[in-house]
Amino acid sequence: MKNLQKCIENIPSDRIAFINESHQYTYSELHKLKIQNSHLIEELKGSIIVINGRARLEFVLLLTILDSYVEKILFLPQDIEKKLHNIYYQEAHVNYEVYLEGSILKYNTINTHENKNNTEQPIYSTEWIIPTSGTTSIPKLVSHSFQSLTKSTKSDIDLGESFRWGLVFDIYRFSGIQVFLQSIVAGSTLIISNPKESMAETIKLLTKKECNALSATPSFWRKVLMTKESDKLSLKRITLGGEISDNNILQALKKKYPHAKISHIYASTEVGVGFSVSDEKEGFPKEYLTGKLKNIKMKISSDGLLWISPSDKGQKYLSHDKMYDEDGYINTGDLVEERDGRVYFLGRDSGAINVGGNKVQPEEVETKLLSTGLLNAAYVYAIKNPMMGSLVCADVVLNDKSMDKKEAKFQILKYCREHMEGFKVPAIIKFVKELQTTQSGKLKRVNK
Repeated sequence: MKNLQKCIENIPSDRIAFINESHQYTYSELHKLKIQNSHLIEELKGSIIVINGRARLEFVLLLTILDSYVEKILFLPQDIEKKLHNIYYQEAHVNYEVYLEGSILKYNTINTHENKNNTEQPIYSTEWIIPTSGTTSIPKLVSHSFQSLTKSTKSDIDLGESFRWGLVFDIYRFSGIQVFLQSIVAGSTLIISNPKESMAETIKLLTKKECNALSATPSFWRKVLMTKESDKLSLKRITLGGEISDNNILQALKKKYPHAKISHIYASTEVGVGFSVSDEKEGFPKEYLTGKLKNIKMKISSDGLLWISPSDKGQKYLSHDKMYDEDGYINTGDLVEERDGRVYFLGRDSGAINVGGNKVQPEEVETKLLSTGLLNAAYVYAIKNPMMGSLVCADVVLNDKSMDKKEAKFQILKYCREHMEGFKVPAIIKFVKELQTTQSGKLKRVNK
């Protein structure tokens, strides 16, 4: 697959490409949209553009008609701070902001661009510039190509006809782009949800539009399972990504959707899609470290960090910061641990809580809290303490809302003390109705 345009040309024109609550576009209508705006596309040819995070449907339409005609596309999520906009525009040398008014392509000029390409055919291998998540630092811009983003994407358009993917990730970030690409490369249908809708309304839309394949974070899946509407979903494919997939959520999904193929994916904006695990267990087999995987190599450093070397090293930081070490490996920043022939994720190295000189990984404590069987969700964070440096605190959501909170706290702490070292046991437990998540469905981690 050379580019997105060539990919779309091979898909039967009457198939539905995108659908939301009120609109749908077939693959032939994507072609018509491009033809309708051909004169403006010609004006933008060879330039560097930015697509601001206004609406998910607008974004996918713009991407499909402009890829391979422009040199670079900068994706700008809604949650990117305004003060970073100009910084990113300068770093990417953006010429135009593009948007749609109905079906009409419009643009605002940022820096003029001299169009020297007068050919009628698209000639560019467009760079897709995607911000990192910026969970613990200022997001960096990573340049990818269509080829680097689709190296592990299934492209069987006969099989793809049977899938309707639900889009619940933030489309402007790597996780959402992957769902978009898996759907469009295989000629499937992408059901686009509205991030402003409630979980119940989102599930109703997915059910109404016959979603049978859904990719989301473990935090999102936990919220799905709390809704009565989840009973109506008929899923053939379930994927998890963006956060650690523990046995609790994997087994809960297996029980709820016994006929679905369940896998969890390790991916990042820098690495791309690293690997997937389909044995319905948390972590991954140790054999993955010894060359079993085709597209990547992996190693664990002496300090327990996972390093990955992708076979395609076309991606790079736009700032020209160093991404690879001398052997071609990327530091993922994820702490892992080998146990009994398997490798388990512990959490982000940068997110560790310092308790009296001891490092505590919030994700590790969250997994233990969820293992009590009493909780649907848990969020662990630090509160500063003059004696200990920090205290481990947890906001939790009970499975049974009617359960006595004093009894629940007693049972939770008892379990934690039996299964964790003392400095990891939460000093404060707060019961909440629900936990905040980002537009990508991840737990919103904020120091309190």
